[in-house]
This record gives sequence, structure tokens and C-alpha cells, in this order.
Amino acid sequence: MEHQHVPGRQDKRQDSRTPILEWIAAAIGLLLTLAMLGFISWQAWRSTGEELPAIKVQVQRIVPAADGWVVEIAALNLSAATGAAVQIEGELKQGERVVATSQVTLDYVPGNSEQRGGLFFREDPRAHVLEVRALGYAKP
Repeated sequence: MEHQHVPGRQDKRQDSRTPILEWIAAAIGLLLTLAMLGFISWQAWRSTGEELPAIKVQVQRIVPAADGWVVEIAALNLSAATGAAVQIEGELKQGERVVATSQVTLDYVPGNSEQRGGLFFREDPRAHVLEVRALGYAKP
């Protein structure tokens, strides 16, 4: 008997084989899933749960404002721990004398991230020594 091709009917042998692109997509999905699980496990193993926020404050730029000057700052959290209500202080000094002080509170500085804010001064910060630092934080 000769095999006749009937329209609309597919050869069963062709259905049972999985195309190579499906195997490649499945392998990529498996690798991504394993990589994600490995990364999460490594982070959990590395973290002690007692880590403290490590806030470093940097001046981004100084710009004129309506009533004086704004010192735009970036608070960099170099730790995996989150800090809430992070207080930042800026001082303008002339020698040892403090000419002006300004503070800002950043609501939330997640671990390994950056938040920005601004400090207002009536005097030009560029005419003085400007010191910025983190004063404290609260645990979220």
C-alpha cells in the first residue's frame, strides 16, 4: 500500500519532535532561573541582618535660589541596610567660626542606593568652607 497525503492531516512523527528553538529557549530560561536563585541565596548568606546604613554625603552643585542659595546633595548608602529619616547637615565656615547651618531629612535611603535633596543658605556657600555630613537615621 502506498501512503497517500491527505490535506489537513499531519504526519505523527513530525508532532513528536520538539523544535530546536524550543530547547534553546528552555535552556535559557533554566539558566536565568538558576542564576537568580543563586544570586538571592548568595545575598541571604552574605547578609548578617545586623548591618548598619553607611551614608556618604556628596555635594552635587550649588545654585542661586529666591532667598539665597541651594546646595544640592546626594546621600549615598554604601551598605545593604536601609536608613529612614536620614538627617543631613551642611555648615558654612569661615575659619573655625560657623557662619550658617542648614539641615534636611531624607525620608528613606534604601541599601546600595542614592537619594537627593537640597540645603538652603542665605549666604553664598562658594565664599565659605562648606562641610556636609549625615547626622543620623532611624531603622525603618
